[in-house]
Amino acid sequence: MTLVLAAVLFWSTLGVIGKTLYGLGAEPLFVVTFRVLFALGILGAGLGLVRPRLLRVPRGRLPGLALYGVVAVGANFALFFLALQHTTVATAIVVAYSHPALVALLAWPLLGERLNLRRVLALALTAGGVFLVAGGYEPGALQANLLGLGYALGNALCLAAYNLLGKRLIVRVDPWTVMVYGFVFGGAFLAALWGARGAVIPTLPAAGWLLIVALAAFPSILAYGLYLLALRRLEASRAAIVATLEPVLAAAWAWLALGEGMLPGQLVGGALVIAGVLVLRVGAGPRPATN
Repeated sequence: MTLVLAAVLFWSTLGVIGKTLYGLGAEPLFVVTFRVLFALGILGAGLGLVRPRLLRVPRGRLPGLALYGVVAVGANFALFFLALQHTTVATAIVVAYSHPALVALLAWPLLGERLNLRRVLALALTAGGVFLVAGGYEPGALQANLLGLGYALGNALCLAAYNLLGKRLIVRVDPWTVMVYGFVFGGAFLAALWGARGAVIPTLPAAGWLLIVALAAFPSILAYGLYLLALRRLEASRAAIVATLEPVLAAAWAWLALGEGMLPGQLVGGALVIAGVLVLRVGAGPRPATN
């Protein structure tokens, strides 16, 4: 579970870095596209120098890696971006973080992971906590139209696919190989979408480009890499529930770095998420990946 917690810590920096980039004039789809392309360049070059064999995969593995890249990386990022355009941030976050329930339900028939009482309780606590952290109790916070809700639900399905497909792939393919090919296919998907929407490169200061590099390195390469490594030993449903700590930590980063305060309801929500993760942790041990 330590690897998942480390991954979530890196993921939680995404909001602060992204918001700073938006303030410098970067458009969200440009940011998510170049986040993946820069991550691909850094990781691909690193593996090419240190472990070039990880860049080679049998052709028979490519369809699975392509599905993972397009759905779990490309569509995942794009759908959250589109959801934010058509609904509120609270709605997008609350619906997106319904994905642990989807993972828990689908992991039962697909991966043989049992849905026990502890896991159900952890899901309930973390779901309620995310609702509060997102400010879902505020009037109008959960405004949703059908299009925005559809994008948010699609994002939740992609997040579930990230866990389930990743868990299946890493049994036979090295996690770093899975990630680099995920960036290849996901980056191609996002670049095509960005091109279809105009492909405008903003005029950013040097600090802006350094922030994109940071975005590629920390909440992308390190977070995704650590999470995939964790899935080798941890059940997908447990990992997905622990990942609900991300919006809690993101709110904490926003408070520390941007001075954005947290309301009492959000603090209660954060406590519920932490309680849910602790419930999941008590009495549970790691389980090795199986075929």
